Amino acid sequence: MKRLSFIILLLLVFTLQGCGLRDPKYIHLENKQSPNFYTNEVYTKILNDEDFSLEIFNTNMYKNISVSDTENMIIESFIHSLSDDDYKEGNIPTEIEPYQIRIDFSGTKYIIKVYSSSIVTLYPWDGNFQEDIISMDNVPTHYNLYDFCTYIENEAKKFK
Repeated sequence: MKRLSFIILLLLVFTLQGCGLRDPKYIHLENKQSPNFYTNEVYTKILNDEDFSLEIFNTNMYKNISVSDTENMIIESFIHSLSDDDYKEGNIPTEIEPYQIRIDFSGTKYIIKVYSSSIVTLYPWDGNFQEDIISMDNVPTHYNLYDFCTYIENEAKKFK
């Protein structure tokens, strides 16, 4: 009887240990195919006329600001103005971003972290790859996302 309970205990230990290996952090997916992988996903969704909403999140004040649907075209214009040279490889900035732009495509959420008027990152809420690192140095001023965030924040203050 002791031998049977030892075998059962041993089987349980090995079986339960195997359950932990199903954790997503152990899944090894292929590498990110391009430095603009997530940006292309967002752009494709926009070009396919998928409905989406925008929200600005001020990380200093922990404040959400809804963006009017009439202002949503800034994302398409911003992405359209990018060239391959604007996508950077390397390390993500370590400082805390002042703004986040949250894009919601009916449940699929993307975040654009706006670090300054020259650098942003884009990734899905539950992405597996490194964020797209985007330089805004060559982006026209009227498509700069940092300026857009400050504009939306100032407009929201006017109506309070």
